[in-house]
Amino acid sequence: MTTSSLTLPLPEQRQPPSSGHDTAAIPAPRSPWARVRADLMTWLVLNDLFAVALPAWVVAGVRRPEAALAVALTGLLMIVTAWLLGALGMDTIEQGSPSTGHLFTAGLATVPAAALLAGMPVAELLAGTSSTATPTETAVFMGLAVQVILAMAGRQVESAWLRRRRLEGYGLRRTLVIMGPGAQPMLTHLRRHPMDGFLIVGYLSSGQEASAHSATPVRSAQHIASVVRAEQIDVVMTVGSVLPEDLVTVMRGLESTQTRLIVAPGLQDVVPGRMSSLSITNGWTGVIAVRTRRTRALGKSLFDRLVGSLLLLAASPLLLVTALAVRLDSAGPAFYAQERVGREGVPFTMWKFRSMYSDADQRRDFVVSTGGDAGNEVMFKDRQDPRITRVGRTIRRLSIDELPQLLNVVRGEMSLVGPRPALPHEVEQYDAEARRRLLVKPGMTGLWQVSGRSDLSWASTVALDRHYVDNRGGALDARILAGTLRAVIGGKGAY
Repeated sequence: MTTSSLTLPLPEQRQPPSSGHDTAAIPAPRSPWARVRADLMTWLVLNDLFAVALPAWVVAGVRRPEAALAVALTGLLMIVTAWLLGALGMDTIEQGSPSTGHLFTAGLATVPAAALLAGMPVAELLAGTSSTATPTETAVFMGLAVQVILAMAGRQVESAWLRRRRLEGYGLRRTLVIMGPGAQPMLTHLRRHPMDGFLIVGYLSSGQEASAHSATPVRSAQHIASVVRAEQIDVVMTVGSVLPEDLVTVMRGLESTQTRLIVAPGLQDVVPGRMSSLSITNGWTGVIAVRTRRTRALGKSLFDRLVGSLLLLAASPLLLVTALAVRLDSAGPAFYAQERVGREGVPFTMWKFRSMYSDADQRRDFVVSTGGDAGNEVMFKDRQDPRITRVGRTIRRLSIDELPQLLNVVRGEMSLVGPRPALPHEVEQYDAEARRRLLVKPGMTGLWQVSGRSDLSWASTVALDRHYVDNRGGALDARILAGTLRAVIGGKGAY
């Protein structure tokens, strides 16, 4: 079956079963994704049990057996708690999420039980009055930490494997799309992002889409059930403004199947954390947070300045060594100051280590004229820019050249996480959507840093920054900071 707008047959176009029984009672054949899903579930369970058993086995070899038993029981309690929190849920199995949050929360929740199993009074643990830890207590708490780390590492491996396989065309869920008005942007997104794991194998239509496309409209619950069985559908996804009565029909048709129902209303740049449910008569609706709370903005500012100060102090030896290397490599100052545009369009001076020769600004027009732009229509980038020094290439690849921006963070001109700091001539070319980047402080890192850096097109850069501005918050900042380390180590898009 192709991914074109095909017309799926109606029940009366198929031969009815000779027994006369309801076709919904016939079990659907097992799909390829069902086998992959079972393998993933087995891998995760075995990985979690291995994460529990390994530290306990090590402790058994160096400590008393009762200490090993305490480590094993603590680990089992932690893993079971993580499973109950959703570490084996749909996000993990089907979307490839490593569930590190569930594991970390389960680890914290298990600490009191670990204290009891180790023979340590919980009151002393909470008060911090225990003077000397016993060998059993040390083994239990260290074992718990190692168990959480091992479980996280195994799930990261599983997540990376699943995403890689989906890019190769495997591990995809056969998806039937129910189209309503406004479905096209979401359909385009699904085709462009195979890592989400959806393989569209057919369409049905709802509402105005029924007359606008050749796809068969939703007819009945029996129609849905027969299509799901015949095409081995793993997921039915409603996209756009599907009629409520058609949605109910789809739900009725899936009641006797294992098929997932996903409702995609087509919201753009809205993360789940911005939505909350609101009960109404005979149902519910969603409330979307539009404005950032002042307390959250104040907390982010305080966090930036405090953490920025600590990072600046910790990085001071590296700053000194880098400054020396820049001065010895080429003539000119160690630091480079440049005017950038901050929040609400207010200009400020941004500091970096000098990674180019001192006459780089004078030579810029010549480099641009040679056609060396990497493809970003507004922000000029050249993969083989001749103005970059030898030391400059190294510190750029590792993002060390950006460490002096911690001074801007401490001064309140920048944030640790935010849109890329813009040059004045870039801002002059902004349209209305691009100017939304100026609603928040620019950041040392951001979605652009963890999504390709200089390899991104201008449209992609604006889209990522718009997504950040609309959904900014502590959880998103934490994910970006965690992803920044991987991006810096990989060096992709840094030049």
